[in-house]
Amino acid sequence: MSQRVDPAQLRKRMLLFYFAAGVNLLMAFWVWSVGAGQAAAGTLTLIMLVFLAFAGLNYYMARRISKFLRQLIRTTPGDSTARPPANEVNE
Repeated sequence: MSQRVDPAQLRKRMLLFYFAAGVNLLMAFWVWSVGAGQAAAGTLTLIMLVFLAFAGLNYYMARRISKFLRQLIRTTPGDSTARPPANEVNE
């Protein structure tokens, strides 16, 4: 059984991943700025690395969804706005 992929849902999910990446970056910088006098350097570094790793993962997932969404829109049948891939020659 095949499921239809809704481009609007994919776009929302992509934007959610970008938002989550931004929140994780903000949290990493907040931990760095506020936690400097409150925690040991090793603990602070570990917490920052966790936030940065999740920010990177969220950004990566958003990029993958964006790539899939572009491919999906480009190959949608019956859509007059769909364009062929750039490497194909139109005749």
